[in-house]
Amino acid sequence: MSLDLTSASQQIQNMAQNISARETDRIKRIETAIAAAKDFNLQAYEVIRQNLAELGQTTTLIKNSPSATFSAPNLPKSLIVAAIDGSHIDVDRHLAAQCFLINIGSCLIKYGPDSYAELQSKPTLYATDENMVIKSADNRTQRIQGSVLGIKRHIEELKELSALLNQVPPETPCCFFLDGTLFPVGMSIFPQFVRDQFFDEIKEIMNLLFKESSRRKMSVSAYISYPGHSEIVETLRLLICDEISGTGICKGCIEGVKDRDIFNELLQPGERSPVFVRNTTPGHTNIATDIAFFYLNSGNEIVRIEMPYWSVEHNDIIELAHGTSLDQSKRGPGYPTVLIEAHEQAIVTTADRESFVELVELSLNSNGLTTPTSQKNISKRLRNI
Repeated sequence: MSLDLTSASQQIQNMAQNISARETDRIKRIETAIAAAKDFNLQAYEVIRQNLAELGQTTTLIKNSPSATFSAPNLPKSLIVAAIDGSHIDVDRHLAAQCFLINIGSCLIKYGPDSYAELQSKPTLYATDENMVIKSADNRTQRIQGSVLGIKRHIEELKELSALLNQVPPETPCCFFLDGTLFPVGMSIFPQFVRDQFFDEIKEIMNLLFKESSRRKMSVSAYISYPGHSEIVETLRLLICDEISGTGICKGCIEGVKDRDIFNELLQPGERSPVFVRNTTPGHTNIATDIAFFYLNSGNEIVRIEMPYWSVEHNDIIELAHGTSLDQSKRGPGYPTVLIEAHEQAIVTTADRESFVELVELSLNSNGLTTPTSQKNISKRLRNI
């Protein structure tokens, strides 16, 4: 039996009415947040930030008022833009062969004289104990599947992005894009030895990109469409919220507001916000996790652009990321063309997954191996009358 939409429709209607009833309150909170951004006291915030950093709390470095805006820069006439995206087929316990596959798609476009484009899809199968398991020094193990596989894929995307540098002449400015966040989230639930290995791999990649950034003009950007972050909102709360300042009980002044709500009002099409830096502790940086980010009005929506933290020291690199992100979103249907093409190379369709399973079973059978499976899996393949 399919979904009973008649039964669900009334619940959906109730949800819509509840959201509508809260809309006036939400608009007031956004207006309060915008006013706080315009009245932002940099000196007062830095004192608070220093105090929190001494207590070991994560802070956001802000050097310009959040309400400051920056216009779109001009791009170089000769420019290379590249993007990486990935997808995967997870381990399926119903199959005879325990394995997973990561498919990395890439797109590289040269603009200007001698323009060209290169598209590539690179599938990698993991099917041995050595590459399907993370092992600690004391022989503890973590199978790579589910959320762990998601992080593994993200790291493989970063590796492939760094490998693209070999295809880019050092004299040509280049911009590299990832879809989604620059640094993978959700690792805190993993065992420490798993986190350590992932951090080490990310650090190695970021060190390579950092060295390359000193030899050529390049930007590395993670493009986040319709971002749900609230880091700047939480920063504003440090200055205006009674509960946080310890002088009273929070009245929900700007609780629930998203950063995009603020910058949707502050930024005109093509403009970006100041650059902020996340996870910074005074006197200390972590090349594997610290990121710079800004918000951009692409003309269709507010997007978040994340970059390695060292980018904040180079205004020409920030402008390159700003201008290229805007230009690419205009060339595409409100979303960067280069990322769309990389996604098309990376995507694994339902038909692809079915063909993958059939190919695995056929290969096992041709090598004299049976392919037992669960009755549940069989029932899904056969439709009952």
